Amino acid sequence: MKKTYVGPSGNKEAKLAIVGDQPGIDEVRFGKPFIGRAGQELDRILTMCKISKHELYITNVIKDLDAPLSKYINVDTKGKYAISTDGYQYIKELGEELSALKINAILATGNIPLIALCNRVGISKWRGSILESTIASNLKVIPTFHPSTILPPTRVILNRPLICEDVLLAKKESGFRGIRRISRSVITAPHFNQAIDTIKHCHSLGLQGHTIDLDIEVINGEVDCIALCWDPCHAISIPFYCQSGPYFTDTEELEIIKGITRIIQSPHIALRGANIIFDLQFLFRKWGAVPHGDIHCTQIAQKIAFPDFKAGLDFVTSMHTDIPYYKQDGKQWMKMGMGTWNRWWEYNGMDAIATAAAHPNQIVVLDRQSNIPTYDRQRKLIPPLIYMAERGIKIDVAGMVAFKETEQARLELLVEDLYREIGYEVNYNSSAQLMKYFYEEKKITPYKNRKTHKPTLDVNALKRISRRGFKAAQIMLDIRSLSKRISTYLNIGKVDEDGRYRSSYKPVGAETGRLSSGETIFGTGGNQQNWPHDLLRFFLFDEGYIGYSFDLSQIENRIVAYVGGIIPMISAFEQGIDLHRLTASIIFNKSYDQISGEDGSSNIGDGRQSERFWGKKGNHALNYDVGYRTFALVNEMTETEAKHLINKLHNGYPQIREGYHKTIQNMLFKNRMVTNLFGRNRLFLGPIHPSHPSVTQGDCLATFREAYAQLPQSTCADKINEQGLEYIYYNQDQFDPVEILAQIHDSVVFQIPLSLPWIEHAKILLSIKKSLETPLQWHDYSIETPADLCIGLNMSKEEMTELKSKKIPTNPEILANELFKIYHNLKG
Repeated sequence: MKKTYVGPSGNKEAKLAIVGDQPGIDEVRFGKPFIGRAGQELDRILTMCKISKHELYITNVIKDLDAPLSKYINVDTKGKYAISTDGYQYIKELGEELSALKINAILATGNIPLIALCNRVGISKWRGSILESTIASNLKVIPTFHPSTILPPTRVILNRPLICEDVLLAKKESGFRGIRRISRSVITAPHFNQAIDTIKHCHSLGLQGHTIDLDIEVINGEVDCIALCWDPCHAISIPFYCQSGPYFTDTEELEIIKGITRIIQSPHIALRGANIIFDLQFLFRKWGAVPHGDIHCTQIAQKIAFPDFKAGLDFVTSMHTDIPYYKQDGKQWMKMGMGTWNRWWEYNGMDAIATAAAHPNQIVVLDRQSNIPTYDRQRKLIPPLIYMAERGIKIDVAGMVAFKETEQARLELLVEDLYREIGYEVNYNSSAQLMKYFYEEKKITPYKNRKTHKPTLDVNALKRISRRGFKAAQIMLDIRSLSKRISTYLNIGKVDEDGRYRSSYKPVGAETGRLSSGETIFGTGGNQQNWPHDLLRFFLFDEGYIGYSFDLSQIENRIVAYVGGIIPMISAFEQGIDLHRLTASIIFNKSYDQISGEDGSSNIGDGRQSERFWGKKGNHALNYDVGYRTFALVNEMTETEAKHLINKLHNGYPQIREGYHKTIQNMLFKNRMVTNLFGRNRLFLGPIHPSHPSVTQGDCLATFREAYAQLPQSTCADKINEQGLEYIYYNQDQFDPVEILAQIHDSVVFQIPLSLPWIEHAKILLSIKKSLETPLQWHDYSIETPADLCIGLNMSKEEMTELKSKKIPTNPEILANELFKIYHNLKG
């Protein structure tokens, strides 16, 4: 017998067992599993699920603490595991132990029980699945996270609701023997006639009102196979390639593509998929298939219903279906060529089945949350985003190349400054060399990564070192910033061969509903949302066009002001006073008229910014309750300076905390929902009460801060998306000449041909302006949302001509004359 052996406990007549990994010190002391802090967390979870511990049988895989867990079963960071002889013996004994009981289901808490019970690894992938045990016949295993993951040092607090969900599933499954799972099948390796008949069948069912689920797999920039699913139990995977080469003849392949394109392009057939915008954009690029029907997306639905959780299909499947995790085989085939072609095609078909099975359950959740209108608004973005992605934006390639050389020369000067400051040459791309200088030579206590707990010289670490007076750290910050400009934004390789910059858009880029964009599957393009303003001058409007941008003026601040009842801010907006200057006057103890907007006019931080800049930064910090330590770090100032600034602002606007923040907190306390001014309801699963032993005041504050940002930012996103992007795209009878190019945060950018008379330009602009300026309603308040107009030949606001909302003529003829003058001034 081991010295620290801890046997099982609980009810030997139980139908449900809980299996942990190894006893801890507390378990050894009391001789029972799950007695320590993780056990206490498990007790709380069981109480939340209305399950008594006396109903359960509780045990561990490894039953002693004589040696660390890794000596028995060791799992590395890549998911590979090794089991020692003693580990195998314990697993064998566990199988005998469980087989002698009357249990029907086992809750496996963590990777070690998952390995022991099912010979699988990857708890985040397998959690929520119902698996058959490999060591005890006819026993079901429901994997879940270990309760210790909620506690320090990992503190993944959002694991708690997932563990609760898995506990309830395990309780349900313990009521009967064996796995009861809906039978599902995928047609693989179809012959030509079978593929064509199935495509026709899907087309017919689609016209009858059935939603057709679609999924493609892409290898080497080509469609490798495509799955169609017509109900949650049946799908077909149609391959285009196999081991010997093309699967079908050219003639057969063309007929298949025509049939699938007919489904995609039908205005009467609803399509569905996981991140379906990717599939449809790819097929648009490759086949010219333009979607015209209703489009549904499980990723969009998940991001709206449960924004705190992952939205990938594997997680969605585990949360909303009885389908066990199936992606491992497909991913291994794709990465390493392991397995058969049939297994690859089965994986493709299961992706389509999974969306068909999960989405109806997601709709139930969205309906319960009153989020169906939000979901419909968000999914309507897919066609215009595909249009923008494929349209692309013309790039001034020659200008970009020339400016890159200028920036490269500036970088070389910075590097020389670094060498002089350090005293010798160093590779500025080498973290090891830089850490040796700062942490060994300068004897600075190393700053560590919060996740890995290893020394780091990331941006935050350099900012902290710079704040302590080390000039080399500030030079390194400048070097990294400039290096990113050169490698990311001035990279000609990201421009397509036709001289246009294209991006892949995500309609669920952020929890707030804001869009995001990134690199295309072909390796070009990138994130258009975060381009430096000065570099936008290389984004050109096409020859024969003039470009326009409508920008919602300080909309987030307006929403905060009216929702919070912040009288000074409301008065500023209603009197046409610049809020950022007003706030800067509080910071600098100056009158409003004396606040400067010129760079370098302030003495805060590094002195590079204007006074108005700090008013803008201050408003953001106030609205979202940014802490002074974070403010100091982000803005490269001392914590004393930041604390003084933040306190001064809160004294100037006391209603921020007492009005706006209290309003958001009351929403959370009521039902954990924050509802924006478009009716979007966001569920917050993070802690809002510090009453739980594993929850700190800081945890609650993190939830509150995220909620403070949710209401204004999501309202802005919904407004610019619905009343800007969608308004233009879905009213082609009125806006047919308009070509939408970009939607960036609170602005929409488009171009109109010069061949169209200026009076028509004016009518279009006034119509879009009217839509964007539809007032927002908050109780008795009607919140104006002014939309400022910029006109230019490229997308840089600094080089465009701006017309403030109130300065835009409401008479189309007068505006047309103004546009004519502006255009000719721009042309020089």
